[in-house]
Amino acid sequence: MDNETKNTHGGEKVEEQERDDMGDVTAETVNITQGGARNVQATHVTLRQAGAQSITAENLLVRQGGVVKAQADHLEMLSGGIVLARTQTAHLTASEAGAVLSEGDVSMEQSGAQLLMARGDVTMEQSGAVAMVARNVRAENSGVVFLLANEVEGTVNATFGPRESVIFGAVAGAVAGLVLLLAKLSRRE
Repeated sequence: MDNETKNTHGGEKVEEQERDDMGDVTAETVNITQGGARNVQATHVTLRQAGAQSITAENLLVRQGGVVKAQADHLEMLSGGIVLARTQTAHLTASEAGAVLSEGDVSMEQSGAQLLMARGDVTMEQSGAVAMVARNVRAENSGVVFLLANEVEGTVNATFGPRESVIFGAVAGAVAGLVLLLAKLSRRE
């Protein structure tokens, strides 16, 4: 089916698309099913078995889809993947993220993130992250390699806590600096 533009709800522009590539889209509401788009700007975006390179939206819902970069007030993802998400709030279920940068709260259920930074609270259930910075973390059966938080509740298996993370960072920085210095000296000879 080709792209369809529908006027509903008092003249609101709605873009709907199935099994096609939409390119760049700007509308009030965008629904993509089994297709893709390059750049999407809308108030409400829904992806179902679909993907997009870049999305800017107030509300973003991804079900079995993927996004490279998203800026959304509220992100909800079910069985999806995202490389970079900048959000106010995020809820991930059975999903993977490269980086989630949130101004508010984040909840993860059976999900993972390489980097998760939240100014609000993080709630995790059977989830994991490589690096996490949050105000408070509540977790059940979850794991984090590097964790910085004011308060942690529940069962979180942190490989490195705040003190260990600082020590690891200092040592890694010193080693990297030494390697670069030795490389520079070896080029002079």
